[in-house]
Amino acid sequence: MTALKPLLDLQQIDTALLQLKHRLARLEERTNLATATTVNNGFKKELIGVNAQLAAAKKDIETLEVANHKCETSIAKYAQQLKTIIAPREAEALQNEIATATAARSANDDRELELLEVVEQFDRQQTELNNQIVKQNEIIEQATHALSAAIAQCEQSQIDLNTKRTTTSSNIDAKLIKLYDLKRNKRTTPAVADLHRATCQSCHLDLSTVELAALKKIVDGELPECPNCDCYLVV
Repeated sequence: MTALKPLLDLQQIDTALLQLKHRLARLEERTNLATATTVNNGFKKELIGVNAQLAAAKKDIETLEVANHKCETSIAKYAQQLKTIIAPREAEALQNEIATATAARSANDDRELELLEVVEQFDRQQTELNNQIVKQNEIIEQATHALSAAIAQCEQSQIDLNTKRTTTSSNIDAKLIKLYDLKRNKRTTPAVADLHRATCQSCHLDLSTVELAALKKIVDGELPECPNCDCYLVV
């Protein structure tokens, strides 16, 4: 039964390796980086929308300016023609054309003022989002460094544990390790555990008085097992 004590050490190393693998897959630093990246992507997506609306507003302003230029050209042309017209009807028609062009230009001016306010608003949003993205990029950089450091620490711990495992397993009989591996690969709880008083430290169930007495009667060469979870017991 004393042969199980080194095997218990091996089990503890394997448990530590399993816990390390679990921790590596669920690093808080990894979650922090993912969260920071998601936030930044949100800012970038919002910026794309603002840029599109800003470009559309500026294009509308350009269209209005072109339309106003046509109105001014028309007004100037009609005003020039009005100077040479004698017939009242023709003069009235030209005056109506001038009034129509003037009204259109005035409406365009009002709309352009509205769009200029919209452009100013989008410019502010664009600046704010760009600043947010810069700050978020700094957070991402810090989170990336923190994750790299955490991974490096885990990898070094893994190297140390594997080295310790190699040393420990080299002092254990190969047949015993094979039995241990066969049992360990079939379960999620430890394959080797201590017996603390009457409690198995693998399944955490208490053994009866009869079961404890039976364990004490096991002769050398036999491997005591928990009657509840079938793990090897160091008694």
